[in-house]
Amino acid sequence: MPVRDDIRQILQGRSQQRRNSAALLCKLVLATGLALFGAQAALAQTALPGTIKLVVAYAPGGATDIVARMLAAELSSELNVSMVVDNRAGGGTLIGSDSVRRATPDGSSFLFGTNAFVITPLMQAKPGYDPVKDFTPVAVTTIQSLGMLVPPGRPFRTVKQLIEYGKANPGKINFASSGNGSAQHLAGESFAAAAGISMTHVPYKGAGPALIDLLSGRVDVMFTSMVGNTQFVQDGKLLLLATTGRNRSPATPNTPTVAESGMAGLGSYEATTWQGFIAPPNTPKAVVDRVNAALVKVGKLPKIVDTLAAQGMEVKISSADEMQQKLASETSIYRKILEKLPPAKE
Repeated sequence: MPVRDDIRQILQGRSQQRRNSAALLCKLVLATGLALFGAQAALAQTALPGTIKLVVAYAPGGATDIVARMLAAELSSELNVSMVVDNRAGGGTLIGSDSVRRATPDGSSFLFGTNAFVITPLMQAKPGYDPVKDFTPVAVTTIQSLGMLVPPGRPFRTVKQLIEYGKANPGKINFASSGNGSAQHLAGESFAAAAGISMTHVPYKGAGPALIDLLSGRVDVMFTSMVGNTQFVQDGKLLLLATTGRNRSPATPNTPTVAESGMAGLGSYEATTWQGFIAPPNTPKAVVDRVNAALVKVGKLPKIVDTLAAQGMEVKISSADEMQQKLASETSIYRKILEKLPPAKE
């Protein structure tokens, strides 16, 4: 039976509508793809200097220096530049941080900073910089808890024994850190305050020099990253009493946290650290975006992720905005903590 003309027209109209919709969809997909390709191409073409300096505000040999060099090696390839680590220790990280603040904002200089980037200026009567306003955040790269390390031969092998010894011998326990205002420093001070004991702080110009004295037995305790230090524990050259996170570190699941010690005052104790890329003020967004994108790629490499995870450090690349929020939040948090601590001694 022949199809009526009016029905045929309706069917033909619907068919044409489908063809038009399909054509429009193809155009939209093509346009979106071209836009994404254009954005990626523009990002890849963002000019960077042939040599980029990554400033580490600590002496060589510590965890921050080790991780900076690991990331710099991979970023050199990813960005097709020569990225060189520049150790500028001193002033509780002020010297290195301020050198980046004064650097030309063209992508030639970055700071590989830690919590001390926020803490140190808060400890100064006249801060040399504002961590939130005077820099351009790029990305937080890693987070971790610390290890509570002691040399063998001390009269304490657990957190409980250390506290008991500290109460029986006021002021006789000293602890090393990478410098005044470092996360290691605050971890030790906070521990002493929570445990109700007195410990003497011994600041160094980086975790590397501090670790040397810890290994030689010149200092009693150090709260520090396990990156680069796990072998010392495995070889019996250092004892790992506890870790400082809220939960046990996946790298050392059989080691309790400080909070698990069962000692009064330590039930809520926690100390974690981060590392990240920070640029001079007024660094162009295109430069920040390109370096951030490269960090995201490098942060997925198994040789980076697995190596650091085995030592208790998580690679977690943030956005620049997320880092900005973190810097603002930690400025408020650390200001309150510092108000409760005794004055730092050089």
